Amino acid sequence: MIQKSIFFMKIKKKNQYQNQIYWGWKKFNFKNLQIFRLVSPQAGISSKPDGAPRSCSFWKSRDFNYNKYSKAPLHTHIFFKGFNKTNQNTYLFHRTFTKQLQWVQKGDLLADCSASSKGELALGQNLLAAYMPWEGLNFEDAVLINQKIAGSYTSLHIEKYDLEILENEKLTSNLPVREKSEALLDKNGIIQIGSWVQEGDVLVGKITSRQKPFEKENLNIQYEQLLYDIVGQGQGQGQGQGQGQGQGQDLIKIQDNSLRVPSGISGRIIKISVYYQKSSPPFERPSNGVDFNSSRVTHTYKNKTCKSWWLNLFMKFSNIKFKNFFLNLQFFKNQPKKSRIKRSILKVVIYIATRRLLKVGDKISGRHGNKGIISKIFGNYDMPFLLNGQCLDILLNPLGVPSRMNVGQILECILGLTGQIFHTKFQTVCFDEMNGYEASRSFIYSKLLKSAHQTKQKWLFSKKTPGKVNIFDGRDGQIFHQSVLVGCAYIMKLIHIVDEKINARSIGAYSLITQQPLRGRAKQGGQRVGEMEVWALQGFGCAYTLQELLTVKSDDLMGRNRLMLTLLKNTPLNNGTPESLRVVLRELQSLCLDFNLLY
Repeated sequence: MIQKSIFFMKIKKKNQYQNQIYWGWKKFNFKNLQIFRLVSPQAGISSKPDGAPRSCSFWKSRDFNYNKYSKAPLHTHIFFKGFNKTNQNTYLFHRTFTKQLQWVQKGDLLADCSASSKGELALGQNLLAAYMPWEGLNFEDAVLINQKIAGSYTSLHIEKYDLEILENEKLTSNLPVREKSEALLDKNGIIQIGSWVQEGDVLVGKITSRQKPFEKENLNIQYEQLLYDIVGQGQGQGQGQGQGQGQGQDLIKIQDNSLRVPSGISGRIIKISVYYQKSSPPFERPSNGVDFNSSRVTHTYKNKTCKSWWLNLFMKFSNIKFKNFFLNLQFFKNQPKKSRIKRSILKVVIYIATRRLLKVGDKISGRHGNKGIISKIFGNYDMPFLLNGQCLDILLNPLGVPSRMNVGQILECILGLTGQIFHTKFQTVCFDEMNGYEASRSFIYSKLLKSAHQTKQKWLFSKKTPGKVNIFDGRDGQIFHQSVLVGCAYIMKLIHIVDEKINARSIGAYSLITQQPLRGRAKQGGQRVGEMEVWALQGFGCAYTLQELLTVKSDDLMGRNRLMLTLLKNTPLNNGTPESLRVVLRELQSLCLDFNLLY
């Protein structure tokens, strides 16, 4: 965004979480000129390419107007986005590649974002790939990668967590159970910006007070004590008894409902947004029925009523200027004083920046839909290498090409190798046979032959098997008997990350109706054992495994309670009745059908 008359102010600790960014600078905009695509709006000389947080500025040329006050050329500032969250919860930022005293003009590109390079879309990396099987580790779209390229696929993600505060809830840093993460909370119970958090740490401390029954009811005092006696929760066992006897029952029950870091998340707090409740109106409603909050009634009051009191009030308050006339009227002094309500927090939004390294289980893909899952990460010394000693970056399965008929990845791989040797880029169609018979294959082979002659490495091109080369095993140094297709492929990292999908459950919550474990990672649930899984276990004769999965580990309440006792006493466990069967029986009994279990 191109802006003028902009200044920066250092944020103090008083307002440390009022829509701020981690580096602690807030931007106040007086005038927004236009929204732009990070291109130069006019000609000029670039200066200060790297500012705080990220900015670029340049002086206009003499063809443009000068400032009429200082008679100096206008200095235009362009501020880049230093913090932004995409739809896929990734980190978006802008970086400039202009230099000082560089001449720029209208239409020139000034900066790149995190997904572009010199104005072109750049989402992946060029890797040295080989299509070969490797001891079954790249079976069924599995992929083997080199350890040295794992760092280039590190991604930054921004997770957003919000917490709403109701009437009976309160933010505090004094939680019932003391934890180590409470030292990072401020007086309002909100974590500080820049703090490192891990799984289970408290982000916002919130407690909920449970109200006693009939507290909101305006009941008669003679029936109130009767209702408390019937329910069994008294008001201190009557007012006539001692205070010590009813003091324990008058204590308010507090429940900890704090916002904590979910499982599998760890990072740094980069932004906190706090939403407050609207403040109280400036005046209260007087007893005579005149509403000062309504603009129409207030206007009528000033025009009509003040005219009749004008002379007397002017003589009494003659030393007051006209602009302060309504501030010190005796009429307003006689009115009840305003009681400004303290602003209460309604919602707290916290942004956590996390760093995700490339791990086993992450999903990667190429340009032609050749996606796969990383099965193992090898060291650089264990990967196969070429005749010139260069180690491979990634190993792909050759069986994934003919069945899916995406042969374009083969042509891309060979042409990418020649482009890497010549430091050139090719923009061509995969199969452009309109120019001649086998035009694509002849074009790629000609480039590969040219690269072999210029580099004087004849092993790059073979007449019998063009595109294939002999490689060596990195573990023992022996040469492979068959030649392998080696080239340069463009590989991207997808949003499907193993850290966001892996889940394990030992004990946890159960459903209130079926008494079965909950399902899903968000509810700390487990993996569902469905009909097809049961059929697979039945086919292998796993009778006792099925008995545990369908009774004790599922919805057998009696067996679940007796399991620990039978393990300690080494006695056989009697099978109980699943709760799902009882639910079906109750459903039939509600239809006036009498069903009873015989065991």
